[in-house]
Amino acid sequence: MTETRKPVGMELHHAIVSHYSAEVRMLQNQQYRQWFDTVIAEDIHYWMPVYEQRFARDRRPDPTPGDAAIYNDDYAELQQRVDRLLTGQVWMEDPPSRIRYFVTNVEAFEIAPFEFEVFSNVLVHRNRRQSEVYVHTLGREDKLRKTDSGFKVFSRKLNIDARVVQDKNLYFFA
Repeated sequence: MTETRKPVGMELHHAIVSHYSAEVRMLQNQQYRQWFDTVIAEDIHYWMPVYEQRFARDRRPDPTPGDAAIYNDDYAELQQRVDRLLTGQVWMEDPPSRIRYFVTNVEAFEIAPFEFEVFSNVLVHRNRRQSEVYVHTLGREDKLRKTDSGFKVFSRKLNIDARVVQDKNLYFFA
């Protein structure tokens, strides 16, 4: 539980928030290769599980990485999605979406020397073609590693709030 963890200091918190600002700028500018090469660790687990809307009395456990997921990528699979997107032949991204990201409510905790667990909220505003506008809200659970070149994400769990997604596809990175 985050209640028993000690938050990082202000200077480190600012560095993590700055890292997220630079990350979303790369994604908004469609610099997917740069994003992948500078932000993603080789031991990444990039995961967007599928949640069911359940009654309070239904005590089944939350999804695990072995269950159905929208994304359940390791380094090679994430690299393959980036490479595919860069071919220009992904029909669902031709023409490319215009996306804005808003990362907020950032909470960071040290879990090991130079490793941090970070919780945040993300709003993704996606505009495609003339009249396709989609808004997604997500809770994000990251694990970051501080390296000589900056922070690297080695675990990212994306909890999309919508139980029924109205978007035609979820081919974006968050």
